[in-house]
Amino acid sequence: MEEIHSDKNTVLLWLDNGPYAYIHFAIAHALSKISNSEFVGIVTNKQDVSFFENQKYLKFKKLFYYPECYQEKSSYDSEKLKEFEKKYELDLWLDIFSDRFFHKYRSDFHVFTPDEILTIIENSLHFFINILEEFHPKLILMQTAGENVANLLFYRLAKKLEFNILMTNIVHLHNRIAISDNLITREISEEFQKILSSNQNISKEYDENFIKKESLAETVRIQSSFSFDNSTLSQKIKHFAKRLSNDPESIYQNFGKTKSKMFKARYENHFKIKKREQFLNENSLKSIGNEKFLYFPLHTEPEAKILATAPFFSDQISLIENIARSMPIDYFLCVKEHPTQKSKSWRSILDYQRILAIPNVKFFHPSVNSQDLISKSSGVIAISGSTAFETLFFKKPVFLLAEDYYDVVSMVTKISEISKLPKLIKTSLNNFKFKNDELNAIIQATENISISVNYFSIMKDGIYLSSIQRNTNDSNVTLKHFEKFFKNYENDFNLFAKTISDKI
Repeated sequence: MEEIHSDKNTVLLWLDNGPYAYIHFAIAHALSKISNSEFVGIVTNKQDVSFFENQKYLKFKKLFYYPECYQEKSSYDSEKLKEFEKKYELDLWLDIFSDRFFHKYRSDFHVFTPDEILTIIENSLHFFINILEEFHPKLILMQTAGENVANLLFYRLAKKLEFNILMTNIVHLHNRIAISDNLITREISEEFQKILSSNQNISKEYDENFIKKESLAETVRIQSSFSFDNSTLSQKIKHFAKRLSNDPESIYQNFGKTKSKMFKARYENHFKIKKREQFLNENSLKSIGNEKFLYFPLHTEPEAKILATAPFFSDQISLIENIARSMPIDYFLCVKEHPTQKSKSWRSILDYQRILAIPNVKFFHPSVNSQDLISKSSGVIAISGSTAFETLFFKKPVFLLAEDYYDVVSMVTKISEISKLPKLIKTSLNNFKFKNDELNAIIQATENISISVNYFSIMKDGIYLSSIQRNTNDSNVTLKHFEKFFKNYENDFNLFAKTISDKI
């Protein structure tokens, strides 16, 4: 394919569903002011295409609508998929299982056949490879890969082909974001090692009072207030009536969505959430006892952090059963529901019953303060995430099942094989030593690598902005709201842009 030559750097934007499209567009607009770049965009939702085509902030060299690559396609070439898997060192089924629509989640409307899945995958791979070969972008900008199989495959291809890909990764301090080229933000781990080896004076004391101020609890509070539809009641009724009168966009996330199924699912989900919440209120603990215990914080489901970076621990109920089997005889395992799980309809009552049936497990209500559980625990076992990170400030041992940037700290025990967990727990509980220099180093490394922005407020307003476009499909209305959105967070977007520009 003939290469496109230009004296400008080509920046390829992944403009994904919901708020990410508008957040990364705003960052690109700020970047365009300080960088001699031209922009190519991949849009995943048809409703957003009209906005990006009609806005005046960025002149796109080319806009692609991703779903066109697999729409109206009904077959795949297994030999070609094998060739892709070998050439680009992919594990396709591993990534396919990471998509919440292909397995386990959101199957109310359609259960995908292997042929349907592989047709989407093959055509997506062709589409991404062709774009990368045609434009040879100097930079690819996107959110953390893993929200869906499309952006995960795109990320894996770009990394294999050695393109410069940058993502806005959340770190484990409130409103701090790292601009990273990998899913784990390993730049912080590397910075940690440099700080330790440099013998810097890192005697500052960090404790639970620090993390109470910098905790992601505030992040969770803001996330709990997220609404993917901030319309008035009349607007919601009008939008839902419009959805029932029109066929949904023909993307794979909408396969099987008929008008009757959509109405039925909306109606049933309303009562399902109430019933599950009532079960939670009646059967979970709200106060912490004096028994010795380890604490396991449930992740929300579905969640990209688990599906993409810890796929073998995505069945959290089975994982809890295995951890419970590994507990010392005089310990309990305390499990707490995540407060933002409500936005995903809670878990099934069957899942809650399975947890409650485990004899040495105590199940806690989502309203219980997570840091209180950390404080009274003997340590935390987690897949990854912020709760385990915060445990370090309480001078307690951490057991981590998946990769995270702070797993380089010696106070973290990485579980590589679940069968070794019983011995590792006993060893760590008996021999744990808190190392203040390492805690200093990981905090300093996190602050050195990340930037401070109002990210979760930006995310909340980005959700509102995307809902306007979805409900009105009027790019002029959306543009007026985008102007306010950009102005409100202009300093943040400029900081994003400067940080990215320094990495190009």
